[in-house]
Amino acid sequence: VEKIGADNMRLLYCLQDPAQELRFGFNVLKEPTNNLLILYNLSRLIENNEKNVKTDLKIEDKWIISRFNSLIKKVTEEFENLHPHQSSRGLLDFWLNDLSRGYVQLVRERLAQNDKSVKAVLEQVYTNLLKLLAPIIPFLTEKIWQEFKEKGIAEEESVHLSDWPKFDKKKIDENLEKNFESIFEIIEKGLAERDKAKIGLRWPLSKAVVHLPEDIELDVDMKEIIMRQINVKEIEFDKGKEILVKLEMKMTPELEAEGYAREFARHVQAARKKAGLQKKDEIVLEVSVDKNLKKILETHKKYLLERTNSKEIKFIDDKKHSDAEFLIKEKKVTISFS
Repeated sequence: VEKIGADNMRLLYCLQDPAQELRFGFNVLKEPTNNLLILYNLSRLIENNEKNVKTDLKIEDKWIISRFNSLIKKVTEEFENLHPHQSSRGLLDFWLNDLSRGYVQLVRERLAQNDKSVKAVLEQVYTNLLKLLAPIIPFLTEKIWQEFKEKGIAEEESVHLSDWPKFDKKKIDENLEKNFESIFEIIEKGLAERDKAKIGLRWPLSKAVVHLPEDIELDVDMKEIIMRQINVKEIEFDKGKEILVKLEMKMTPELEAEGYAREFARHVQAARKKAGLQKKDEIVLEVSVDKNLKKILETHKKYLLERTNSKEIKFIDDKKHSDAEFLIKEKKVTISFS
């Protein structure tokens, strides 16, 4: 995006504490450029949704709305106190960590299912984020705004002619924000345990034991988020001095079968994408695998039909033509589709 080149220098200067020396050079500009690309790529998730959609907010939606209203409050105060570097750092941290690495990861499944509530929340947060960013990165925010205007997402003629967002004190829940800090720490440590054991995320595990300090209380919805993100069937909370996560690594035949099905679906989705198919395009899938893997996949046929958007899956002995070949734990899979 050509507008990124015009804004990365501005972002570099806006992030800089004026009391400190500024590092400068081509390599220094790589980081702000990459961060602006992440901001731009987030715009692709925003669609022209129905206005006044009745939203069924889940706990992760309430969290990002709280975080964003806290952000508006902080950014506005820092600008008024002539601390643009503090405003810029808060905004950068929000779009990189809270929005991209946090919320979008939590709602990826809901986005795939075309959940109207999550799309409405994303649109509201992202369009108002552009307004907060406009003084810092004016060119990229305006480019995105004009793209939104063409799609009917934005109404104002320019992002620079929009009203400054105002925070809603009633939507700020400091306790919820604190709990989500713990949730993300648990997820990070759980994923690190998986990485250490070299067990991929698509392979479900039976149980996680999480040690929490006395002052942290997580409810059922928060527990469900952790279980989904580290892919475990059960979670047990114990008290401890700090957050620690231990995973039960023993793989049962049932868990292994689910892992094979998830890996198979991922490879088929990648082959569909490579072939230029859209999500709505239904296929007839032909699969050639050994007898053991065939038996495993057949136990999850309903899941595979749904995840690969197939109206039929045929298992055949041998394939002369293939659209893709891949390995799942050293087991060869050959597929074709029509």
